[in-house]
Amino acid sequence: MLWIFLLFLFAGIAIGMPVAFSLALAALAMMFIADVGPALMVEQAIRGVNNFPLLAIPFFMLVGEVMSTGGIARRLVNFASDLVGFISGGLGQVNVAASMFFGGISGSAVADASAIGGMMVPAMKEQRYTAGHATSITVASAVIGIIVPPSIPMILYGIVTQTSISRLFIGGIIPGVLIAVALMITTFITARRYHVGETRPFSLRRLWKSFREASLALLLPVIIVGGILGGVFTATEAAVAALFYALFISLFVYREISLRDLWPMMVRTTRLTGMVLFLLAMAMVVAWLLTTAQVPQNLVATVSDFSTNPYVILLILSVLLLLVGVVMDLTPAMVILAPMMAPIAVATGIDPVYFGVLMSFVLGIGLVTPPVGTVLYVGCGIGRVSMEELVRNMIPYYIALLVVLALLILFPQLILWLPYATGAAGS
Repeated sequence: MLWIFLLFLFAGIAIGMPVAFSLALAALAMMFIADVGPALMVEQAIRGVNNFPLLAIPFFMLVGEVMSTGGIARRLVNFASDLVGFISGGLGQVNVAASMFFGGISGSAVADASAIGGMMVPAMKEQRYTAGHATSITVASAVIGIIVPPSIPMILYGIVTQTSISRLFIGGIIPGVLIAVALMITTFITARRYHVGETRPFSLRRLWKSFREASLALLLPVIIVGGILGGVFTATEAAVAALFYALFISLFVYREISLRDLWPMMVRTTRLTGMVLFLLAMAMVVAWLLTTAQVPQNLVATVSDFSTNPYVILLILSVLLLLVGVVMDLTPAMVILAPMMAPIAVATGIDPVYFGVLMSFVLGIGLVTPPVGTVLYVGCGIGRVSMEELVRNMIPYYIALLVVLALLILFPQLILWLPYATGAAGS
């Protein structure tokens, strides 16, 4: 049954069919072979999207829209500039820090790259950064957005594997900081090498001023993470709280958007949400058919026969995910592979929360690798740079991301310590 699924999935993709429709085609073929009625396909599809935690996705997407146009992103960039702009690399360091702040609210790498890159890349070019160098920092930093909480890929993983989304969110905090530090070190080295990136003297007075201006925006990640840690609300409820707060400060405090601006934001969010939900519905049908055919159980047995060493299993799964990330976007890869890979990890003694964060990160690297890396194409548009030049400038940042991946594999507590030490809710 697995080969039937893969055959029809990649055949559909090869002829240019969208991944969601390729999944539907594969599901129909599997149902025909298994002699299962079409009513069950509809039932499983509806059951797959009839899930309360899924509401977090459109809410976090809308938060990202509000941030981009409501003055929140700009204030975060100004604060990041006064916080780290004195470090060698100047605006390159600001780019990384701003991406971490923005990612701690939107949960989307594409939104991160679009919002921060649109402001930072032109300014970096004025400081003698080449278009490829400036854009590579923006693109690499966008990976932080799907690791620090909130994270849309972690929401998807939690739903398809029945893993606590709250624990996944908290598990992403330390890895997110590690990625930021690794990228800042890389930016420091490359800026010194190419003699770019003007620094600005550190000023406590200027930092305090920008902090006051951005303080309301900086409360957003505190609301999200603090609310989850304190047991005040679930990850889904945190998304709703973050949206209402973002709307309040953008409409009534900063006054940079009006009620008229909300409709196009909601239309864009609805379109993206519809794509994600249809993809998830088809993926859940496929997951149900594969589980019924005992495919995950057989994969567990096969891998267990090969090795029972968790480090070996993690290395194998990470390499597979890196290869998949090169040819498939993160969202379909997550909803297709998580139901098959998570049981393998759990059977080897690997914590499902740990594997969920690791899987999100590895597939996140795929977002910035050619030929299918979504964030790469966003970066090419923002920086007006060719794919070849951008990828060439990305090489030091690929190395930095892989170093962080190796650290997370060697030291699992970097992910697991916070979720269990803080007693994050198990839902």
